Amino acid sequence: MATQARKNDMGSSTDWSSHMWSPREVYAAVTKSPETIKLVSKKGKTTVSVHKELLCFFSPYYKAALKGNFTEAITDSLQVDLTNKGLKMFVRWIYTGEVASPRCFARYFNLYIFADLVNIVALRRTIMTRLQGYSEDIPEYSAVKLALMNLPESSPLRAWILDVYISHWEPAHDDCNPYPTDTASDPDNTLAAFMYQVARGLAVRESVNAAGCLCCDGDCGYHEHESMAEWEATCGQIEDMEMPEDLE
Repeated sequence: MATQARKNDMGSSTDWSSHMWSPREVYAAVTKSPETIKLVSKKGKTTVSVHKELLCFFSPYYKAALKGNFTEAITDSLQVDLTNKGLKMFVRWIYTGEVASPRCFARYFNLYIFADLVNIVALRRTIMTRLQGYSEDIPEYSAVKLALMNLPESSPLRAWILDVYISHWEPAHDDCNPYPTDTASDPDNTLAAFMYQVARGLAVRESVNAAGCLCCDGDCGYHEHESMAEWEATCGQIEDMEMPEDLE
């Protein structure tokens, strides 16, 4: 439902400033109103305050909740589906534009799932750009399953994970990251279906770690650019950024 809402919102939008993090836009939102709201991690151990205007600027979901006729509009706190560390990562991003964590794919994937749920395009793009910098590693199976079970099939993150495995997986990876044989937590065999897709890709792969793979070099390939105009207004403003081929 959140994904469909995002498509509807993006399809009718002509102002794409919220699709990428910008210090100018953050400053404008923060200085527009001093009002803040508390965000509480799902286990309740971490509480942080963020500017309400900033949250609403990046997230149509929160804009509807906090400025509409919903119960959330009259509260001073919201519980978010993030761990304590995940919430801290989110707050760091919303004020600085940076996401940083030890090489832990699960943390990035959880933050991406949250960004998908509350429709924050700019955060999803930041995470995808960050993940593409991890060219010497591939996500462990537990993190892969996390993404597969919490994101729609059309998710750019799912597409990236598949591309990474097809381009870089080799049997030696399973020495330190064994394929899980216990399927009790995956009754629909989601991971097995994913590995079938990987196997089909491996069957036509010419070589492992081939140069120029999209998963490592296609900066905007997983950014969900809806049109050439949207790309030009966002990532196209970055020097030397190349337009995705499907928009040309």
